Amino acid sequence: MPEHQLSQGWVISAIQNLISIDGLISDGDWIESKDQDLNGSIRLVQLADIGDGDFRNKSQRFMSEEKASLLNCTFLEEGDVLIARMPDPLGRACLFPGVGQPAVTVVDVCLIRAGLNSAITNHLLKYWINSPSFRGLISENASGTTRKRITRKKLEKFEIPLPPLAEQKVIADKLDTLLAQVENTKARLERIPQILKRFRQSVLAAAVSGRLTEEWRHNNPNTQHPDLAEIREYWLEQSRATGKKYLAPEPVTPSPGHRLPDSWVMTSIGRVFNVFVGSTPSRTREDYWNGDIPWVSSSEVAFCRITSTKEAITETGFSNASTTIHPVGTVMLAMIGQGRTRGQVAVLDIPACHNQNTAALRVPKEFVISDYLYYYLTQQYEETRRIGGGNNQKALNKRVVQSMDFPLAPFEEQTEIIRRVDQLFAHADRIEQQVNNALACVNNLTQSILAKAFRGELTQQWRKDNPALISGENSAEALLERIKAERAAMKKPAKKTHKQASA
Repeated sequence: MPEHQLSQGWVISAIQNLISIDGLISDGDWIESKDQDLNGSIRLVQLADIGDGDFRNKSQRFMSEEKASLLNCTFLEEGDVLIARMPDPLGRACLFPGVGQPAVTVVDVCLIRAGLNSAITNHLLKYWINSPSFRGLISENASGTTRKRITRKKLEKFEIPLPPLAEQKVIADKLDTLLAQVENTKARLERIPQILKRFRQSVLAAAVSGRLTEEWRHNNPNTQHPDLAEIREYWLEQSRATGKKYLAPEPVTPSPGHRLPDSWVMTSIGRVFNVFVGSTPSRTREDYWNGDIPWVSSSEVAFCRITSTKEAITETGFSNASTTIHPVGTVMLAMIGQGRTRGQVAVLDIPACHNQNTAALRVPKEFVISDYLYYYLTQQYEETRRIGGGNNQKALNKRVVQSMDFPLAPFEEQTEIIRRVDQLFAHADRIEQQVNNALACVNNLTQSILAKAFRGELTQQWRKDNPALISGENSAEALLERIKAERAAMKKPAKKTHKQASA
């Protein structure tokens, strides 16, 4: 910060010149894995404990008193400034609050203890280190090939704007208040996505149980009841038209406990939809891949509409694999997959075939709307995962998918359900976007407030009202001179040489 931009009574100084004789700037201790002791009484503070402005108290590492004494460790004191010399983010700083037991820290954490008579308080120093200007200095001066780090020697030479001591307390108090308000606002905003998630789940639960359209049914009492026999005839017609045999699944008794409107039918997936399982062409045959036929893997079935695929197979690959090209509107269900993949669904917006880890549910378009099935399976996600079998990796299979319950609503009511769900989801999406925009602003607000603080903008009126507290012996310049004098007084006079003594 150029000197002409400084507020009245402020000066520029390197951090090392602000520390009083009872303070210190040091790297953490060179502690290795072999030095640790699970039963030790000394807490070992690590990078994971250093938050961006807050002490996170995450690590659970310890060492013995004997080892700490042998390594001549520096014990932490409450209020010490701890700076992470490695990302992420690089240079984040917090105050050590104490952990109820003696504590030391590792070498990748820089410790600054301003001292009782220093020119700057630990409190304000922590805020300054987390400010945009200081972070910029750290970024510019960091070094390293794999992971950037900042050295202690560079840190202590960085210059900062120093307010008078009385103003430092005012700035720190204002920052405490303002940043606490920012954090409270951020916490409230961060809770909203979870609220919206529960809202969407509630909407889907109401949609596939009939509660969402209860009033609509009252106003439309003559809606045609679904006919499973007609659906079966539909699939028989399809099989005759394509020359492929339709194997109707065995009848399944729906799970008890479902309470549906009288105009709905509780049936099974297999009695309404034609279920296919795909396959993967041989990976050793280059002529099977990089063709023009979209091929869906289970990782692409992720609560979405599939408009393109990562891979495509050739006509030759298609002819030599037990997979089928499915039409637009087919609903895909992931049967096997790592993490949260199993049970996720998607709708094809392009004709595509698929692998053996996914089930393709072809939709009888005259009786069911694809989006209705998609919303139902989305709502059933946790239940679908629960019913997956398998010893090592939980998995579904064709028979299990066919046996899954399906609440079949009249076609006209499905249309109304989709309209209402889409409308409510669009409203939730708008709110979520507004929340994300607000969070982006709040995240920038912290840095903006810190920048204003160290330009003196938070205390402009205070300086006008308290001129005596920023001038003369109370000025920042006087503070620095006092520390300089204390250090000079501590220096021992040079020893006389033998030649000087005999002269």
